[in-house]
Amino acid sequence: MKLILKISVLMLLLTPAFGQANKIKARVSVQYSKIMNQESLIRIEAKYKGENGIEPATLVEFRVYQRIAEDSLLQLGTIATNHSGIATFPLANHKDSTTSLSGNFSFMVKIENNPKFSDAETELTISDANLVARLETVDSVNQIMATLTDASGQPVVAQPLRVQLQRMFGPLSIGEESYETDENGTVTVPIEEPMPGINGVLTFEVVLNESDEYGTVKAIIDAPIGLPVADHSTFDKRTMWSPPSKTPYYLLIFPNLIILGVWVPILMLIINLFRISRAKTDL
Repeated sequence: MKLILKISVLMLLLTPAFGQANKIKARVSVQYSKIMNQESLIRIEAKYKGENGIEPATLVEFRVYQRIAEDSLLQLGTIATNHSGIATFPLANHKDSTTSLSGNFSFMVKIENNPKFSDAETELTISDANLVARLETVDSVNQIMATLTDASGQPVVAQPLRVQLQRMFGPLSIGEESYETDENGTVTVPIEEPMPGINGVLTFEVVLNESDEYGTVKAIIDAPIGLPVADHSTFDKRTMWSPPSKTPYYLLIFPNLIILGVWVPILMLIINLFRISRAKTDL
């Protein structure tokens, strides 16, 4: 009897271990992004090796924590990956009371108690940085000037910044592929060619992209230096390709006249047949 009891206890202890061994191991990558004066977020991407090669780990729930001490974690929330295996977790006021004086902060994302994937955790440590961009005109030449500083306001030197222009189908690079910050943490990029913009406004982005130390930091600036573009949109006009509420009048009138021309004789014929039937009944 004692032997059976010991075996039962041993099986109960080993069951979770066997369950974990049968689960799939996910490959998790985490990136930090910050858009100045707008938002900061953590981008989580999860993949696994499946029958068809590397596949996205869809609908996997992650718990997001911020490390506030060596042995202490603060849970910020949970989020699940989409059908591409990607989740974007917004951060709100995460630095108010938990950032160290050096401006460093750490996040941890965990898979816990998932029925398909084994438990996993990934930690991301980032130094806070600020990016300020502005438009200047020197000798009739417009130029974008951007300055990158750390949490204490000191310039961040020798970091590659990219300047690009927002466009409908993707950003358009301006000038060289990237510009390295000088001893003042500054880059200056001339805007030499005039470019069209709605109402003459161009929206530029200055980006520190996927830095190991600072993550992705982006500053957005609207500059009224574009060539005004006339709006040729027919969205508010009655055209063949407009929405139903903007159908051309002739398409409303003529089809309805044709419908009336078909149904009026039919209704008159039905009425006359009814009258003839009533007349025969009276006789």
